[in-house]
Amino acid sequence: MSFLQRLKNRGVRSGQSSLQSDSEETAVDKVAQLAVDVYQTETMIVVYAQSAGADMNDINVSIEGDADIVLIEGRRIRPEYIVFPKSKEQGAYFASECVWGDFYRRIILPESVEIEKAEAKIKNGVLILILPLLKSSEKEKVRLKVKQEGKRSTSKK
Repeated sequence: MSFLQRLKNRGVRSGQSSLQSDSEETAVDKVAQLAVDVYQTETMIVVYAQSAGADMNDINVSIEGDADIVLIEGRRIRPEYIVFPKSKEQGAYFASECVWGDFYRRIILPESVEIEKAEAKIKNGVLILILPLLKSSEKEKVRLKVKQEGKRSTSKK
């Protein structure tokens, strides 16, 4: 099942319209892309995601595929809904640059990670994922015994 289909099944909405009635092509435009920084060391991959305005309980992080795809999804709530939750008064913005509502980000990692040791935390409005790399057996040096198949004559006539 695609990510957008899972969003639809959960009833995720962005703005005033429900994704359940839209096609997947227009649904992508209604869910904000989450800005991330991703870097890798010899032992781990670290992801920083701007998550200001999102409550910890509104963010879901999952690792999929062969432990090489990270999916971050959640919701940023517009501040006036938090500060004035019961206000009937409607205002008008004269500047609006922040992205509010549903967001997601799918990150394809360059290497597989150890799911059991992965960590996620939020600090100062930044979601931090620490993903230890899966130790690869490819890094080990293996010496194969070479067998000779059939004899070739090396004598000259």
